[in-house]
Amino acid sequence: MTIWLPDLTGRPGPKYLAIADAIAQAIADGTLPVGTKLPAQRNLAYDIGVTLGTVTRAYREAERRGLVGGEVGRGTYVADGNRRRHRDGLIDFEPSPPGIIDLTHATMPVQAAGRALSKTIAEIAQQPDLSPLADYQIDTAMRRHLEAGAAWLTAKGVASRPDQVALSSGVQHGTMTTMMAVARSGDGMIVEALTYPGVIRLAQQLGHRLDTVAMDSEGMIPDALDEVCRRTAAKLLYCQPTVHNPTTATMSEARREQIAEVARRHNLFIIEDNVWAAVAPDHPPPLATFAPERTFFISGPAKAMAGGLRIAFVHCPEGQVERVRATIRMTSWMAVPLMAEITARWVKDGTGEALTETIRETITERLALAEKYFRGFEFHSDPAVSFFWLELPAPWRAADFRAEAEARGIRVLTAETFTAGREPAPHAVRISVGGKHSAEEVEGALAVLTEILKSPPGAATAVM
Repeated sequence: MTIWLPDLTGRPGPKYLAIADAIAQAIADGTLPVGTKLPAQRNLAYDIGVTLGTVTRAYREAERRGLVGGEVGRGTYVADGNRRRHRDGLIDFEPSPPGIIDLTHATMPVQAAGRALSKTIAEIAQQPDLSPLADYQIDTAMRRHLEAGAAWLTAKGVASRPDQVALSSGVQHGTMTTMMAVARSGDGMIVEALTYPGVIRLAQQLGHRLDTVAMDSEGMIPDALDEVCRRTAAKLLYCQPTVHNPTTATMSEARREQIAEVARRHNLFIIEDNVWAAVAPDHPPPLATFAPERTFFISGPAKAMAGGLRIAFVHCPEGQVERVRATIRMTSWMAVPLMAEITARWVKDGTGEALTETIRETITERLALAEKYFRGFEFHSDPAVSFFWLELPAPWRAADFRAEAEARGIRVLTAETFTAGREPAPHAVRISVGGKHSAEEVEGALAVLTEILKSPPGAATAVM
C-alpha cells in the first residue's frame, strides 16, 4: 500500500472532487503507477482531516472516470487505462468477487421464464417457414406484434390501437427514441429530483438541459413543476407516476390530474415510464389517461416477464407515432422480430401473466423479509418492485452506510446514483431483494444491514 497523500492546495470546489482530481494528476505524472494500491479510505480520511464519506465519494468518482478499480476486502488500485472497462455509464456490470452479495441491481428471477422460453422457441421452430421473422420490418414491427402491443397497453390502463404503437428494443430504447422524436439538443427536459439514472445519461448524451422538480411522498409536486416550467420553458417531462424508481412513491389520482393540467398549461410533452407498474395492477389510472394528447406511455415485459425480452411498446398521442417510429428506424431500424414474436405469443396465450404471477409471489416473499428486518425504520416499498427505499436514521450518512455495507460484503446504491440536479442527495439507499440471489442469501444480507444500522458509523470498517 502506498503512503501517498493528495495535495488539495489550490483545488476549489467540493473536497471529494479535489481528491479525485489529485488522484488523476498523480496517475498522469507517474506518482501513482498502474497497480498501485491507494490508502485505505478510513486511513486517508483521518490523515487529511475529512470524513469517510468524502473519501468514499472521491474514490467512487475516480472509479467512474476509469482511474481506479476496487474489490471489497482487497482495496482500491490504480487501473490500467488501456484495459477495456465493462461499464455502460449506468451500471457496473463487472462480476462481483466471490462471497459478495450485490443488492444494487433491480432485476427479477428468470428460472420460470427460461423454461417458458425453451417451450416457445420449440413451438416457433415447428413452423415450416420463418421468413417473416427474418425480414426487415418497414413499420418497425409486424402487424400482429403491434396488435399485441395495443393489447398489452390497454391492459395497463391506456386504451390503444395498433396504429398508435411503436415497438422498441426495451423501455430504455423507447425512452431514448421518444426523447429524440419530440425534443432537440439544447431543449429543456424536466425530471423528478431523484430519477432513473439511465434517463440522466440519455439527457446528457442528447444535449438536453435537465431541470429537476421537488418531490414528496407522492412523487413530483405540481406547484414545483409549475414553477420550473415558468422558469425554464422546458419542452419535455419524464416521470414515473406509478412506482417511482428509487423511492417506490405512487401518485394519487388527484395528483395526476394536477400534473396533467400543469403540462397542458405549459405545452409539455410527457414521457410516462410504466416499466415497474406492469407487475402489480392495483394502482391509479396512468397519467396518459389525464393528458392523452401529450403523453407517450411506455411499458414492456422486462420486469413482468423476463429482462432478456428487449421489447417495449410506446403508446403515442394522436399524430405522433410516425415520429417515434422514424427514430426507431434511425437507431436500430426495428426491434428484433423473433423477440417481438415471443412477446406477442406470451401476451396472447397467458404465459406472460403466469410469469408475472410467479414474480409477484417472489417479490411478496422477499419484501416480507425486508419488513421483518427494517420494521421501525423509514422503509418504503411496493408489491410491484423487487427493491425498497430506506431512509437512513441520524447520524448515518449514505456514503458512510454504503462503505460500512461494502466492508461487510454487501453492495447497495445510495441516493446519489439517482440525483439529477445539484441539490444534495438525501441520506437514503435503494436495496434490491430480487435477482439471482437465493432467499437465504438475501435474508442474511438484510440481517447484516440491520446490524450496521443499529451500530455507530465506523464500527464495521474499524476492524478491517
